[in-house]
Amino acid sequence: AELGIPKDAYVMLSVGELNENKNHSTVIRALKRVNNPNITYMICGQGPLEEKLKDLIKELDLSSQVKLLGYRSDIPEILKASDLFVFPSRREGLSVSLMEAMMSGLPIVCSKIRGNTDLVEEGKGGYLVKPNDIDGYAKSIVKMVDDRENAVRFVEYNQDRIVEFSDERVLERMVEIYNFVSNGLNS
Repeated sequence: AELGIPKDAYVMLSVGELNENKNHSTVIRALKRVNNPNITYMICGQGPLEEKLKDLIKELDLSSQVKLLGYRSDIPEILKASDLFVFPSRREGLSVSLMEAMMSGLPIVCSKIRGNTDLVEEGKGGYLVKPNDIDGYAKSIVKMVDDRENAVRFVEYNQDRIVEFSDERVLERMVEIYNFVSNGLNS
């Protein structure tokens, strides 16, 4: 309600700086192709492309559907209010925002790039799309909106999968690697 989103809206969320790498314009263009006024797309972040994105939103007549929320300190609450996490970056490492979305119980539509493919498995945790494939994003969004039961399976998979990237698991793995290297050097 605070963000002015209708109660029955399907809410997509992206979190990331407003820059070329984060590629938000691809999802905005995909939303236009989806042509479903019940979808709201929220983008949390600031950056040098803010005015260009505002112009694109206006040009595509999506002002009622796309909300640039700027910097937010309440991302966990916004994740809980969302139905889908969309992450169209052109390049990433291991994205904290993607991991947070998976842990929060969201299905994912993201770019098929290194980092994202380490976290999201195609057809199990969401859909992977080439970074600039507007039609691919549009089709994936439609699948998520139309097949809520499958989205629930994605959520369950993501919450199980993300445990592999917990601090405890990473620390265990690092100890194994150090022990392996240390034992190899001592041989």
